Amino acid sequence: MKHNGFNDVYHIEGGIIEYTRRAREQGLPVRFKGKNFVFDERMGERISDDILSSCHQCGEPCDSHTNCVNDGCHLLFIQCPSCAEKYQNCCSPICMEESTLTPEEQRSRRAGRENGNKVFNKSRGLLNMTMAIPAPEKK
Repeated sequence: MKHNGFNDVYHIEGGIIEYTRRAREQGLPVRFKGKNFVFDERMGERISDDILSSCHQCGEPCDSHTNCVNDGCHLLFIQCPSCAEKYQNCCSPICMEESTLTPEEQRSRRAGRENGNKVFNKSRGLLNMTMAIPAPEKK
């Protein structure tokens, strides 16, 4: 943050979850809003009821992180329950199709394919259109 021009930057000892626990314990207002992403199977710890992000596939308010179930992908992205059902917990139609193939067919398709840049950016736009990841639906 400091290299982006912010001067008053502080590290919270124990992280956001510990900050929240202590603030509530002391009856102080919790200034963190939404869900705090965590790097374990929980994928997030709800701090407030605010939903500050949206589904990467349809744009609906959502803050549920998931990994694409296609073994050759596992893209971490935000997906609402409706899109999880529509895309069978996958990030794209291609991954949906691939996840139904036999393990041998999946390996054959993945051979030589680079997945490193296949990510959603924060504006829900796509950085890699070659994987047929759908753009958020217009409302």
